[in-house]
Amino acid sequence: MNTNDLDTLKRVDPASGIPDGPLTGRELAGLQRIATRLAAEEHVAPVNGVRAADVPARHGKVRRRAVLIGAAGAVAVAGAGVVVVDPFGSGGVAMAATPPLLDAELAQGRPGKGALLALAAKAAADTTLPGDAGSHTIRAQMWNLSTAVDSKERVTSAIVPEDVSLTWKSDLSGRLVVRVGQPYDPDPASHKGSVGGPGTVKGEQSWPPGKYQPMYRYPLPSDPARLLAVLKIGHDIDANGPGQLVGAVTDLYRETTPTPAVRAAVLKILADRSNAVSLGTMTDRAGRKGTAFAVDSSYGGLPNRQVLIFDPKTGRLWADEEVLTKTAGRLNVRIPAVIGYNLYL
Repeated sequence: MNTNDLDTLKRVDPASGIPDGPLTGRELAGLQRIATRLAAEEHVAPVNGVRAADVPARHGKVRRRAVLIGAAGAVAVAGAGVVVVDPFGSGGVAMAATPPLLDAELAQGRPGKGALLALAAKAAADTTLPGDAGSHTIRAQMWNLSTAVDSKERVTSAIVPEDVSLTWKSDLSGRLVVRVGQPYDPDPASHKGSVGGPGTVKGEQSWPPGKYQPMYRYPLPSDPARLLAVLKIGHDIDANGPGQLVGAVTDLYRETTPTPAVRAAVLKILADRSNAVSLGTMTDRAGRKGTAFAVDSSYGGLPNRQVLIFDPKTGRLWADEEVLTKTAGRLNVRIPAVIGYNLYL
């Protein structure tokens, strides 16, 4: 690899600015996501100013969101271990049947700042959900698109269902269990794609005291400006905008349930910096009626909409979704396509 190649890879490296050492789970997942986008898509928006044509070609299998880390974590918790699930086997799969859109998921909506601030006030006053302190327990279910590109540039995709449980404590001990759920049933009359049961254990990992590495510094500050600085750890929000801000928020919920004050601060940050639109009431794939917001961007390479669904009483994040809105590049899905969602249970 020549010097120009190295410089190019450094510019798209999501771990840039993080001290050298073994790659964390989140860093590995981010690199895999970039590799898949660049290999599978011919026409993408620049990522930190770099286009697919600027990066050397590569072959073999690459996966988008096939790394399970943290809680429900495709691109999630640093240090939470890495369990790679290959849905393709040796023969590949046909075009993926992606989950149906939720009602109003692509609605135009209206400016979301006022609704986010109103929800922040509810979160700050909540007394029913104290949030995690010395012990953090997360359980999440998710579907995420996994894409393979073979040596002949053939692209195959599949939806991989997972059930992830993560527990970690302030002494930095922890345990992660990853299960693979039931195959996706594309019939919306039966369900909207939610994982059908806990599934089979595909990976687990334990950390003795001092070994688990959370992505963020705890305890989390409740001041929005200070919390934003924490969210920028591993997320270049200033350069990549609202799309990565949403990623930072979902990463947070993949390793903790924030306290009421921190939940309020998260919502205030979104109100100030996300350009979110309010979608009103939306039912998530677990059947919960929440308050929904959407952020439109090309973060990740293709035009997409990230949808966040919150508990209207506590301000806790219940679900997040990613929808490709205009083009799939060479990914084997039909537009519009839900290419990933997480349910926080």
